[in-house]
Amino acid sequence: MKKIKLLFCIASATGLLSSQKVSLNGQFYPYSTYYISSFNLATGESNVPIFRYNVSSSSYPVYVKARFKATFLSPQLGINNRTTLIDVESNSFQMKAGIVLDSKKFSENTTTLLDEANPPNIVPVFFRSLETIDVGKYENIISSIMTTGKLPDGEYRFELSLSAGISEFDLSFSDEKIETIIVESPSGVNLESPGGLLADTTFNIVYSTLPSFNWNKGFCTNCITYIRVSEFKPELHSSLEEALQDERTLPFNQSMEWEQLSDVSTFQYPLNGVRPLENGKIYVWQIKASIPTTDGMEDETSEIFAFKISDPSKSSIIGMKNPILQQLK
Repeated sequence: MKKIKLLFCIASATGLLSSQKVSLNGQFYPYSTYYISSFNLATGESNVPIFRYNVSSSSYPVYVKARFKATFLSPQLGINNRTTLIDVESNSFQMKAGIVLDSKKFSENTTTLLDEANPPNIVPVFFRSLETIDVGKYENIISSIMTTGKLPDGEYRFELSLSAGISEFDLSFSDEKIETIIVESPSGVNLESPGGLLADTTFNIVYSTLPSFNWNKGFCTNCITYIRVSEFKPELHSSLEEALQDERTLPFNQSMEWEQLSDVSTFQYPLNGVRPLENGKIYVWQIKASIPTTDGMEDETSEIFAFKISDPSKSSIIGMKNPILQQLK
């Protein structure tokens, strides 16, 4: 009889463990540039959100252990094997309700978390670094970081994993989230067409009042793109910058300096909601890309291109005076 009860208890415990699913629900926050001033590699602490996840269980109480690991590859610096940047693990702590795991609190300086009970419970917890980058082995990386103030270009993999169980001594894998991010220094915004130098507007002729603008902003993750277009008036403006600061044709609302676009690299001048472009006039345009970094948004602006809308009436007169063009016509 005792043996049957013991088997029943073991079966019940096993069933409870298998039914206790502890899961992660949230997100990683990607950036185009990661400044080293935003992190403390020794403790794992960050002053910007790298991830934020809700940890919940199908039943409580439950014991949980969390681990965050960041690794990277950087062929530019000769790092062709995945290398650990930081690896931080919590102790086994008991959850009586759901909690939030935030990268800003995932460090050796954290001693407690608050769960989402009403009122919330204080959850004692501590974190320890399992591994950090070997400064002596990767002097070129440290040198690059110290010179630029940011993590070098490369492929970064962020892993957040959970182990859970009915006791702190009996934990097994429960859930994991992995995010791979390509970090590449912005190469600037380069305009392609239409236009060029102001002195070349004789050659930079556009034969439509609804031209298509094209540019290249390189590898830019989650960038916000803006455009602005203005008429250049030779009798009023001494520079292209002065024309863009003056009255704009796009955006139409003069209280706005830029028109926000989708994350695109081409844009056709719209038919509605703007000031129409006119034949025979010179226009200037510029693109701005706002890049998300761990130090906030940074703006990259392009050079300014100038182009001229063709004047059909003058083209007709020139064509009539030129016998060759007249014959072609």
